[in-house]
Amino acid sequence: MSRTPAVTMMFLLLISYVTYDWPATPKSLDEDPDRMEQFGGGSTFEAQCSKSSFEDVFTYTWAEFNVSVASNWRSAQIEAVAWVNGTMADDFRIFLDDLLARFIPSGGDGWLSSDEREAVRAVAADCVEYTMTRVGVRDGVHHRGGPAVDWRNATWVEDGVSIDEWNMVPENHESVRSCTNIGSSQNCYEVPVEPSQSRDCDTNNELQDECRIELMLSGTVDLHNIESVETLTLAMNVSNISRATYTVNAPFVDGMRLALFEECEGRDLLTGKSPTPLRGSCIGDGSSKASHHYDDQGAMVLNIEPNRSSSFWPSGEDLFFDLTTISPPVDQAPIWSSTSPPEGTIWAYSSNSKYVDSSGLNIADWSDVSSWFIDEGPVSSLEINCFLEEDSDINMVSDSRTIIANIDEEAMSTSFMCSAEDISGQSTGFRNFTALNVISFSRPDGFNEIHDNIELIFRNTSIPEFYHAKIADLEVRVGVSSPFGEPIFFDNPIVLHESAESQNFTGELSFLPPGVVETWLDFSGPGFYERIEMLDLELYKVGDPPVLSVLESGWTDTSWQMRGVFSEPDGEKVSFTMFIDGINMGSVQSTGNTWSVGPVNFELFEIGPHTISVRACDESGLCSFIDMEIDSTLPLAKDGHEYDAPDDTDGGGGMLPFPVYSSMWGIVAAAFIYGKGRREGI
Repeated sequence: MSRTPAVTMMFLLLISYVTYDWPATPKSLDEDPDRMEQFGGGSTFEAQCSKSSFEDVFTYTWAEFNVSVASNWRSAQIEAVAWVNGTMADDFRIFLDDLLARFIPSGGDGWLSSDEREAVRAVAADCVEYTMTRVGVRDGVHHRGGPAVDWRNATWVEDGVSIDEWNMVPENHESVRSCTNIGSSQNCYEVPVEPSQSRDCDTNNELQDECRIELMLSGTVDLHNIESVETLTLAMNVSNISRATYTVNAPFVDGMRLALFEECEGRDLLTGKSPTPLRGSCIGDGSSKASHHYDDQGAMVLNIEPNRSSSFWPSGEDLFFDLTTISPPVDQAPIWSSTSPPEGTIWAYSSNSKYVDSSGLNIADWSDVSSWFIDEGPVSSLEINCFLEEDSDINMVSDSRTIIANIDEEAMSTSFMCSAEDISGQSTGFRNFTALNVISFSRPDGFNEIHDNIELIFRNTSIPEFYHAKIADLEVRVGVSSPFGEPIFFDNPIVLHESAESQNFTGELSFLPPGVVETWLDFSGPGFYERIEMLDLELYKVGDPPVLSVLESGWTDTSWQMRGVFSEPDGEKVSFTMFIDGINMGSVQSTGNTWSVGPVNFELFEIGPHTISVRACDESGLCSFIDMEIDSTLPLAKDGHEYDAPDDTDGGGGMLPFPVYSSMWGIVAAAFIYGKGRREGI
């Protein structure tokens, strides 16, 4: 039975997390390394079926998913239908034909056949069973997972998936014909994948036409080890899904209710480094809709309409449904959490902070603020209020729920207060805080270029006397990073004093590559809010070029070679180039910290002196050269070559010896031969 990767491509949209990278013939995958690498590698059929979401490469008109959960919550049956209409059907057939070109002889010929359709049908169900779903269900205390929790714990049951399609290869296409490929089945027919200019896209009747495709899937997923239905969390990853509806039919459970629905956005699909949100802290933009009702038997039905376009990638979206049979809690006032800043907490900052500008000082992002309060409802529904003491009419909380203090850049201290209020008007009460300007800095030489060390001069600001005793408890550490990298902080902290005396700070930068250097301050200590800020300082680390040395060089008959070692002070990759008399020849081999040139056959060059140059350049563009002066006269003479200058008075009637009749052609030939050997040092 022929197997191709295309069918799963059709049905990725029908399953929750289906992929399209797999080989045409899984039984021979290990025997064909070229085929293994066509879609990014992977040594098994299973691995090839779990590479990427279909929504990244294909758009359908609409899809409907119907999910029926078993009474014991251990499994669920999924029935799905998707419609591909108009130009989307055109794009699908073209894409499918291109994909088949990599796996079967008849693929990529501009025609899609019924035989090819049967081929993709054959492999679809097998591949779907290895894909991961976007759905997970877990019992126990409601939460949002974490590094060790994979919410996509629902898996397809083996041999529990069936697939089908309608009109992928329309029989009444105006250009339908019998298959022309050798080995086609007796009733095989095929249609062109490119749309016809005169086609009829009449979708008001039941006749097949080339403008419509329907895809169907039926399968069972295992929900794994649900022991109690008292508290259940249903999670769904809807990244890159739009124009789809999901209906989840839960079994009857007495007293089952939806305690909380959350739309959590911004998970980084590229790096996976996004922090896990606290339950109830997700704000959401309302793009995904969800509602619920109860059927005639009293069972809960969830209706979900995700709308997360692929244009948002790599920013993802997750939906969480907290189900429970526990009665709703009594509405009580929100309270400050144990991790919230106590009354009188001080926000230390530098007057050179990159965050102290026209937008103000960043006090805390929502990821921090959301952990300050506790309520029986989601903290995202709380109204956060923060005011400067001198301006109680303007809330410091932005639309993104970041607290921004619009302070005077010259101010030494600024007081503000914050509270949280629930929808019933109950409040935590205000707590009073202070933002304190504690330090400023300058560069000793005033220049932005640095080399192996960073040097800064720090000065205490004129701190109000009331805070002098507090300063002794504050620890300030300096950190550095490359752009978009995590800061690395030095061990030696800056010591603040009551007076405004200055102190020098020096840090070694050998661990950073050449380029832009970002500087940071880390504030911590009893009574201070632990925070990190970037300084408004533009520094550039100037690197050092590679260091080259020659170990040995010499002649072997008419060939010359040289080898040596190199080092790169900044740890960057090094690339090498060889020049002969100023002409780029390539041909520098490098392994580890060694490099070698040649052997170069100087029968291709004019007899006499030559200059061999080796250039080594790092990734920052800094280069070093080694020049070696050699003379090919004696080696070529020993080999029997003539090297006397030609007699220009003979009228050109004789053929000159090869080494001297055309020096330029010799160099061109050598460049062709030796230029193939150039490569980067590792």
